Amino acid sequence: MLRSQTRRVFCRNSLALSAGIASFGASTVSRAATIDPDWDIYKKQFLLPDGRIVDNGNNNVSHSEGQGYGLFFASTFNDRDAFASILSWTKDNLAHKDGNLHSWRWMPAAPHVTDTNNASDGDLMIAWALRRAAMLWGREDYAEQAQAIVQELGRKCVRKIGSRLVLLPGARGFDRPKGVTVNLSYYNMPALIRAARLDPAGPWNSLIDGGQQLVQSSRFGLWGLPPDWLMIDRKSERLTPASGFPPRFSYDAIRIPLYLKWGNRMPATLSQALYAVSQNYTMSGLPGWIDVKTGERSNYNAPPGFRAVYQFALNGPDALPKLPSVKESGDYYSASLTLQARIAAMEMV
Repeated sequence: MLRSQTRRVFCRNSLALSAGIASFGASTVSRAATIDPDWDIYKKQFLLPDGRIVDNGNNNVSHSEGQGYGLFFASTFNDRDAFASILSWTKDNLAHKDGNLHSWRWMPAAPHVTDTNNASDGDLMIAWALRRAAMLWGREDYAEQAQAIVQELGRKCVRKIGSRLVLLPGARGFDRPKGVTVNLSYYNMPALIRAARLDPAGPWNSLIDGGQQLVQSSRFGLWGLPPDWLMIDRKSERLTPASGFPPRFSYDAIRIPLYLKWGNRMPATLSQALYAVSQNYTMSGLPGWIDVKTGERSNYNAPPGFRAVYQFALNGPDALPKLPSVKESGDYYSASLTLQARIAAMEMV
């Protein structure tokens, strides 16, 4: 369930999607196939013929997160063949036999799945992609699958901790007697907004508000940045960087501003913190991680994907500089972040 702290990150290029495919808000969506060079490169680098998305920066494993990214990109770029193969592999290899969620990791060496715990971010992305595909291609079965995932997530991965309603990273292992561990980057705001539409009686609108409030309250150190992993004390509700993890704004937390901006939930305080970091280190010298307690930075610069998130989060779609291309990235996670930043920018125009 826990991701490698050493994996690298991401990029972009100029994108030409039709307005119909980009918005997905109208009842009639353009069905004309859109050939995008970055998606084509992404497929060639990370999508195997059987539908598995490969994390080449993490021993070639696969994640429910990555399968969700692949499904999301395929539905965005109207690629029915890729979507079908990714969904088939996901169902055959990660789907729980007794429910609608997915095991978080698949490894190339047998036994391929050694931990059947789910990852909330992966399940949310899969549900979002299924809903998008249902709208684009008129597939009611996809919408039903998305709703089933969301409803089970609500039952198994949402907890009331004191006055807070929180999203657990997985169904097991994060809710303990003294408190809960959460990952704020799992609060994928646009996906949660879609979850609320799929499951109007569910906890999603409260989670959206609560997630934004958590980010605003989880600012630590010199820069006022949120950590990758956060602990919420059960009795006092005190927020601290979670023990057992480096107290860093890093490869998980970089998704926090991406999803908050995309969901129109970006707190001004986080924008100010990112701006200060970008001014201090410049965009080309962004750190791979920053210790939120000491202010120490990594001895290497962040991959291109960090730059794409910073640019999108700080500039928005109207003044978005040219992002890196997928070809520059060389890494699955980096490329995935870049494509998300590009799509987010398009959809917010």
